[in-house]
Amino acid sequence: MDTRRLQYFVTIVDCGTITRAAELLHIAQPALSQHVTALENEFGHQLLVRSRRGVEPTEAGRSVYRYALDALRLENTIRSELEADADSPSGSVTIGLATFSLASMLVVPMLQAIRARYPRIVTRLVETLTVVHSQAIRMGQLDAALIFDPGPVHGVRIERVSVDELCLVTSRDAPVPGAETDTVALAALGELEFILPSRTHTLRRLMEQAFRQHNLDLDVVIELEHSRPLPEAVALGLGVVVLPRPAAEALLPGEAYCIRTIVEPRLTTSFAVATRADEPLSPATQAVTSVLHEFASSPGIPPM
Repeated sequence: MDTRRLQYFVTIVDCGTITRAAELLHIAQPALSQHVTALENEFGHQLLVRSRRGVEPTEAGRSVYRYALDALRLENTIRSELEADADSPSGSVTIGLATFSLASMLVVPMLQAIRARYPRIVTRLVETLTVVHSQAIRMGQLDAALIFDPGPVHGVRIERVSVDELCLVTSRDAPVPGAETDTVALAALGELEFILPSRTHTLRRLMEQAFRQHNLDLDVVIELEHSRPLPEAVALGLGVVVLPRPAAEALLPGEAYCIRTIVEPRLTTSFAVATRADEPLSPATQAVTSVLHEFASSPGIPPM
């Protein structure tokens, strides 16, 4: 089987349209459609359903997509290991970064370290996906990720690198009844309007669980999938946010914000490096993962 066609099919499913996939692959759309038809003939099943909005994989298409990811990753690993030597691993490594975390602030220092130590490795960074990062690792869409610890996940190795207290971050002049200067009781959060990620995000699930346990309603008025708009949104008073303290101090610094530790009870979250657990990591992934560990474990002192 021509793995090139598998790559084409994976790209089409990821893009959601043949037109967009053709642009990314630099292939004429009719030629790309012919490759899909050839793949459907080879498997004897319709793999895509076409509509005005784009394409969706059929049940058979989802199976082919899942196994195609494994096949392409295996091919890449084989090529990388054959080309690599002990001191200079090569290949591509796709890294997932959790939103609402310190990961976005570590991106450039991490890339500098990877480029300096492993110039033959090509890194690809992903912040948002259609599935949670741990699931994307299990499916082979990511090689490694810096994520909030989701707990045990079948097929995923979770290595905790830090445990941080959660803080409420508001604009400086936002009223929080009952709050102290540096702390705020969880009970006082029930009247606030929040900016948080979607319900698939580990931080959002943690907050929903804490609110349920204390008979509070979590009022989420804005859902964000990127960390970049947070500073302006909070400064404008569009809502408040809960973040691990390192992320709060890095993403929303200065006098425009007020950071209070959540108490009664204190809430904590863990940050972790995640990789696949059911197969050996390629030399390139091992090298990049070692860098992720260094930076996530000591975010205040970027190692080189």
